[in-house]
Amino acid sequence: MSDIRVRGLRRGDRINYRGIEWRIADYNTYDDSYGYKTEEWMLKGKGQTDKPFYLLREVDPQNRDSLVNWYLAEEIGSPKIYQPNSYDNLVSRLPQAMQNREVPYPELKMFGKSYYFESKTEGSYDEGSNEIPRITWDYWDKAHNKNLALEAWPNGELHVYVSQIVKPGEFAIVKDSINKVALQWTRAVLGAAGIMLLVVGCSMFIYG
Repeated sequence: MSDIRVRGLRRGDRINYRGIEWRIADYNTYDDSYGYKTEEWMLKGKGQTDKPFYLLREVDPQNRDSLVNWYLAEEIGSPKIYQPNSYDNLVSRLPQAMQNREVPYPELKMFGKSYYFESKTEGSYDEGSNEIPRITWDYWDKAHNKNLALEAWPNGELHVYVSQIVKPGEFAIVKDSINKVALQWTRAVLGAAGIMLLVVGCSMFIYG
């Protein structure tokens, strides 16, 4: 499935990933003043209690070798995060440290796996009707296959996610969603074409 078709998905649409059907439960965006941006689709299974996953499209102008990346992320409940050679859980301290703009820890461990600091962003999380400031510290494992993201929110909450790189082609839109997405793009194209015809017509009327 192409990048464009995935980006047209909105709440209520359905996709299939590795034989599992997911419903788009929400769509939000995040950006900062340096041009960094993510689009986020919350994916939920058929069961009401199924844990959500998040499909992310990242645009990072600081990374010219890989400007656009896609990730599948899972939020970690009750995380335990440590410095190397320590058993002191940092979770309760991290939100304040991030809000105070302290220097990020160079290495963190979770579930026995080491992650190394790569970057941080400070931007706005757009929920559609509300924008919320958010600070994110991004860590990667040594092989750069798994990402650990720490998100500090103004209310003092810390959200922790682990994600892996995916490709849009690995996702298939469920049939009725295909028709809906196609209709959305058709309307957009026809709308643009209509505006162009109107401009041309007015020009001919004025200058003809």
